[in-house]
Amino acid sequence: MSLNKCQTDYLFLLMGENPLPNAVAALTLLRTGGTPILIHTERTTAQARYLKQVLQDFSSLRPALCKNLGSGQADALAIQQTIGAIAQSLSGSIGLNYTGGTKVMSVHAYRAVEAVQPQAVFSYLDSNTLKMTIERAGQPSLQDKVLPDLSLDQLFRLHGLSWQTDRPPLNKPVLPDAAAAIAAYFHRYPDLVQIWRNWCNRELRSVAKNEFFRWRSEHELAELDPIALAGLPDVMVDKVMEPYLGANRGFLSLTTAQKQGFRDLTQVCEWLDGTWLEHYVLDQVQRVAPRSRVHDSRVSFNIRDPNKPHQPWAKFEFDVAFMHHYQLFALSCTTTEKRSLCKQKLIEASVRARQLGGAEARVGLVCFHTNPASLKSELEVETRNKKIAVFGRSDLRSLGDRILEWVNQNG
Repeated sequence: MSLNKCQTDYLFLLMGENPLPNAVAALTLLRTGGTPILIHTERTTAQARYLKQVLQDFSSLRPALCKNLGSGQADALAIQQTIGAIAQSLSGSIGLNYTGGTKVMSVHAYRAVEAVQPQAVFSYLDSNTLKMTIERAGQPSLQDKVLPDLSLDQLFRLHGLSWQTDRPPLNKPVLPDAAAAIAAYFHRYPDLVQIWRNWCNRELRSVAKNEFFRWRSEHELAELDPIALAGLPDVMVDKVMEPYLGANRGFLSLTTAQKQGFRDLTQVCEWLDGTWLEHYVLDQVQRVAPRSRVHDSRVSFNIRDPNKPHQPWAKFEFDVAFMHHYQLFALSCTTTEKRSLCKQKLIEASVRARQLGGAEARVGLVCFHTNPASLKSELEVETRNKKIAVFGRSDLRSLGDRILEWVNQNG
């Protein structure tokens, strides 16, 4: 039996802290022209508003109706009377998806709908199997994977977040061939990683950052003299700096480098200082995307957080993210091999990814650790997550294939 045969004209959705399961249910279980009914409390008013706004992106659905239970999330009588009255008034098929609600709300909403609409379709989204469970009276439950597509923009908006308009996340990597060349040399010659870092600290940061350790303004960066490549091995100068960034005679002009494909001089500095790895990872993700049903991938997430309106440089704890249908895969990237820093990066990314993508989200780390398997084992214990991924220096050359394996095992 197909899930299409379980679609209804109206679908009650019980709002929880994360609106994502409700969005998936609405896109899966409502017929064309169907109406979502969002049952929320005063604590989940914002989540209902965000979900209603995102569902407006889908022309197949009618605008969502919102019903506020106020502070009655644990009031059995109020829940049953309110939801029962709405269900009684509707003409057409009715469904209830109780993934997002509290246990109390789920139980009493179920009873209320069942009492007045015995033929209603009851459903639940299982985050472990990514399957929708349909309950059928007197019959075995129906389970089937659900595959609606959501974009990263829609996922962020479900949480009231948006990109900074002047620095949106990029859906194309900058100088991916140059980033691939750096990755290849770092894979082949491990000592180059520290040499590159020393050069960034000694030559780049010393002149391109101000006394507050932030990159100088665009005007100030444009006025800088070309940066000496002293200390970099010839192979990095001849095979990376000169052909890809326009370096000449042992010096790198930031303004010349910008013309090779960078948005601004700040991005040149960031790329040299380490975000080249993020762009390499994005390129690897996009190379395997056609084989993995990945449909939206981006890098560099600078966000507007309504809870931090005066922090214009807010940056997310993960660097590269992509969507596999409605499932978020988030990757944190670092050029360090220090165990403590690697662990910190992944733990921070894990918290934020779960906030956005729920239990269905998957998180990984791309780093230069020499024993990623042992690091993964330790992080599985600390994060209580057996589905994380850790890619180390040895994985750089085949990173795309490794990411593909990760998606296929967890998607």
